[in-house]
Amino acid sequence: MLNKILLLSCFLVPLSAIADENQPTLKRSTGLSTGLGIVGSTGLYIGEDTNLTPVPILSYEGERFFLRGLYGGMKFYKNELLTLNGIVSVNLNKLDVDDLNESKLAAKNLTRMQLEDRDISADVGLEAIVKAPYGIISVQALNDIGNASEGAEVKANYQYFWRLNNQWTLMPNVGLEWLSDSRANYYYGTLDSEVAKGVEKYRPNNLIIPHVSLGASYSLNQKVKVTSAVTHKFLPDKIVDGPLIDKDSMTNFFMGITYKF
Repeated sequence: MLNKILLLSCFLVPLSAIADENQPTLKRSTGLSTGLGIVGSTGLYIGEDTNLTPVPILSYEGERFFLRGLYGGMKFYKNELLTLNGIVSVNLNKLDVDDLNESKLAAKNLTRMQLEDRDISADVGLEAIVKAPYGIISVQALNDIGNASEGAEVKANYQYFWRLNNQWTLMPNVGLEWLSDSRANYYYGTLDSEVAKGVEKYRPNNLIIPHVSLGASYSLNQKVKVTSAVTHKFLPDKIVDGPLIDKDSMTNFFMGITYKF
């Protein structure tokens, strides 16, 4: 249960924090924000159900350091167009075998006893954020330091901030994730220990996952903000064809309220 809370608590905080820091038409936010939210996911693995979980929200924006949920770091360089950060973040991928539905596994000739958990882990890396004429371009290069996949990942995103008025802001986003062989095989393939128990051997190797999302924020006043977002990932065939996967896409959603001190 703790792993699930940690995973879901950082789903949207980076979205709201980046909106404060990088939106050229808004006053930059420096300080502490806390709040509560509800997050959910349609799941990915066989037998995973859609779930809703209440979570805490915490973010901090300083001159040099920042914390956005479970993603934080230090700003190495910044000017009007470019920001370079050193970052540490949580790798959100995971599989908890206890969450899988036994009857759905049985339909695939699988049991919980044959499968192993895929752990939440920590990444360290670099981030570049560019203020383009119409939105924000960000790239993160990450590597696992938590002894899970021990693999690498590169994330690229384009996010536009459409300020409708003093209260409403819409945040559409498109992007993709590239996963190295070891990272993709750990989360979307089968492990040697599972193959030894009769599970089909499967190694997708490096792959790319595109996504689209839409976020929105509504400022009740200068201190209180309501934020929501929906993110949809389009899973490539190399994931969908795996023996542990029964979906061709995945949707995450969030709604929360924060108070800025």
